[in-house]
Amino acid sequence: MQTMYQGTNNGRSVLDIEAIRHFAPSVFAERPHHNVSDRYGFIPTIRVLERLHDEGWEVVHAKEQRVRLEDKRGFTKHRLMLQRHDATALKVVGETMPRIMLTNSHDRASAYVVEAGLFRLVCSNGLVVSSGQFGRVAVRHSGADIADRVLEGTYSVVGDLAQIGEQVGEMSAIDLTTQERHLFAESALGLRWDGSAPVTAEQLLTTRRGQDNKNDLWTTYNRVQENVMRGGLAGVNATGQFRRTRGVNSISEDTRINRALWQLAQGMAQIKQG
Repeated sequence: MQTMYQGTNNGRSVLDIEAIRHFAPSVFAERPHHNVSDRYGFIPTIRVLERLHDEGWEVVHAKEQRVRLEDKRGFTKHRLMLQRHDATALKVVGETMPRIMLTNSHDRASAYVVEAGLFRLVCSNGLVVSSGQFGRVAVRHSGADIADRVLEGTYSVVGDLAQIGEQVGEMSAIDLTTQERHLFAESALGLRWDGSAPVTAEQLLTTRRGQDNKNDLWTTYNRVQENVMRGGLAGVNATGQFRRTRGVNSISEDTRINRALWQLAQGMAQIKQG
């Protein structure tokens, strides 16, 4: 079955209830999908968002998987990006702000998952930085205290944002040689495409704006991440036809690739720091 995804806002402004309903209607499910068992603990995502809102978190980005099976509509996987109401005072480096991401579904496709993230205002890029070193909390749909556990998990993840900021600062201070930048981009090709990639490492290093014309690790990481995730690069597909690369729209692939790119950047930093 082919899977498609609904659109999302650009992540710059707070979404009201109607906007969230437009981008991710499954947030408002009033019951679980009929195929779940009696042991399934159902807590509507909107209930969790209300608790987070009371604690100062606001939704700025919403996205939902859309499937062809009609009976899954309104229950499918959705992801929301949230930031603190005072987030403008929490910039990590330059135009990069810390955020958290909440993923859930009401059809057993996903537990409640809370992850750390960064958002780069200059290009509207959401970067999932969750890895083995940072908080990632998954709350299963069981028990009566799901909303409480999600809230606890959120603050566990938030506690790691300062450490993430430190690593971003370190990456910004690490200059890469031409060969090292090429190696980073070459590794990123393998994370995005299996087998022969339709574009080259040099294309992933393409600068889209003047402020990214720098050679430090953090800027290199952002250039590669944007070119991988947003697509639009001229390439040749597996059948030899000229095509532009597609952006990554899948929630699962978005998360997988972003995590892997972050770990790649961490690995490069460790090598450079000896």
